[in-house]
Amino acid sequence: MRPTVRSRLWAAGTAFVLGFAVANVGVLVVPGVDRWVWLAVAIVLMITGAVGVLLADTARPVSFWAVLGVELMLVLTVLPLLWTFTVATSPGDPPTSMWPRAVSWEPFGGVLAADGLRTSMLTSAAVAAAATAIAMLLAVPASYALVRRRVPGRRWLYLVLVILLVAPLVTLAGPTSVALLDVGMAGRWWSTLPLSLLVALPLASWLSVTVMRAAPWHLRDAVRADGATRRQELRHFAAPALAPGLLVVAGVVFLVTAGDTVAGAALAAGPDAQTLPASLLLAAQTSPAGNSEVAAAGLLWLVPVLVLLLLAPRRIVHLIGRTHR
Repeated sequence: MRPTVRSRLWAAGTAFVLGFAVANVGVLVVPGVDRWVWLAVAIVLMITGAVGVLLADTARPVSFWAVLGVELMLVLTVLPLLWTFTVATSPGDPPTSMWPRAVSWEPFGGVLAADGLRTSMLTSAAVAAAATAIAMLLAVPASYALVRRRVPGRRWLYLVLVILLVAPLVTLAGPTSVALLDVGMAGRWWSTLPLSLLVALPLASWLSVTVMRAAPWHLRDAVRADGATRRQELRHFAAPALAPGLLVVAGVVFLVTAGDTVAGAALAAGPDAQTLPASLLLAAQTSPAGNSEVAAAGLLWLVPVLVLLLLAPRRIVHLIGRTHR
C-alpha cells in the first residue's frame, strides 16, 4: 500500500518540528562538545522533514514515518552505546561529556582479569547453553508437529507460546527462589536453569515454527520418493534446509537467555552462582567507582550479538521479522 500525500506531509512536519526542538535544546541547554551531537541529530531530522515535503507527491512507495522511526531508533541506540563507551574508557572520575576525552582500555582488561565478573560470565554462558540445548531438543519436534501435523488445537498451543513469551518472569521468580531456598538448592550455578527455560523454550519454539514453515518440504518428499534412507534424508534435506535456520535460532535463544536479568538477580543467592547481568547490577549499585568496568563488561557482552548479526543478518530478519518471502 502506497502512503498518501497527507501521511507523508504529517511525517515530514513531525520530523521538522522534532528536529527544531532538538536544535533549540542543544543550543540553549546542552553545554560543551555534546551540543554538536544534538545539532547533528537536529539537522538530520530537519533534512528529513524538508525532503519529505519535496517528495510528498512522488509515485515511489516511500513511507517517511518509517524513515523517521528508523532515524529515532538509531539515535536511541547509538547515543547510549556512545555514552557506555565513554564511561568504559574513562576510569576514575565519572565523565561529564558524552564524547570520550582520554580513552583508556584498562577497564576491559580489568573485566577479563576480575575473578567475580569472569565467573559470572562463565555462569551465564553455562546456564544459557544448558537452557538452549534443552529448549531446542523440545522445540524442534514441537514446531514440526505444529507446522506439519494436524494437531488438535494447534492454534491455541501457538497462542500459549506467545503468551509465555510476553509473560513477566517476575511473577515466578519470587516463589521459585523461595522454593529453592527451602530445599537448600539455591546459590548453585544451575539454580537459575528452571526459570531460564521459561524464557528459552517458548522463544525457541516460536522461532523454530518460522524455520519449519519456510522449509521446502517438497524436497523432502522428493528425496523420500527416490528411496532415500533416514541418513540420506538428513544429509540431503535436513542439513541444508533446516540446520542453518535452527542454528541461528539456537544462537538467538542463547543470547536472550544469557542476558536475562530476572533469573540471575532473583535466584543466585551467592556470588559463585550469579549471572553476569546480576553481577553488573550489584556492582553498579555497591561500587560507583567501578562503573567503568561495569560498562566495559556490558560492551564485551555485545560482541557475541554483533558476531551473530554479521554471520546471519538475513536469517535473523527472517526469524524476527516474519518475512515469509
